[in-house]
Formats: sequence, C-alpha cells, structure tokens
Amino acid sequence: MNRRAKFLWMKEILEHLDECHRQWQHADDQTERYLAEAMKRDMEELRGLCDSLRGESSRGARFHAVAAA
Repeated sequence: MNRRAKFLWMKEILEHLDECHRQWQHADDQTERYLAEAMKRDMEELRGLCDSLRGESSRGARFHAVAAA
C-alpha cells in the first residue's frame, strides 16, 4: 500500500471512530460493548498504519544519509 493510500485509510478509520463515538452517546450496554470492540480494532489498525509510515520515513532518512555520504 502506498503512502497516499495509507493516509486515506487512516482518514476513513478516524471517520468511523467519530461515528462510533456519536453512537455511543445513545447506546445501551450491549451496544457499548460492541462499539468499544470496534473502536479498539480501529485504533489497532491506526497504530499499524502509523508504524508503517514511521518505518517508511526512517528508511527514507537512512537512504538520504547514505546518498549524501
């Protein structure tokens, strides 16, 4: 997945988190548990995307350092 696609996926996940938050305000106990699990999965996915982007950034910095040497 390229960098742009990762950022678009992150945006979609954040929008889903926002929608879950809105629903949570009017949810019963069972729905709250479902929303909590959905939000947890979304945050884990975001973390993976952030780690992936950070890895790309550090690889790019190493490449530029080697090229400059």
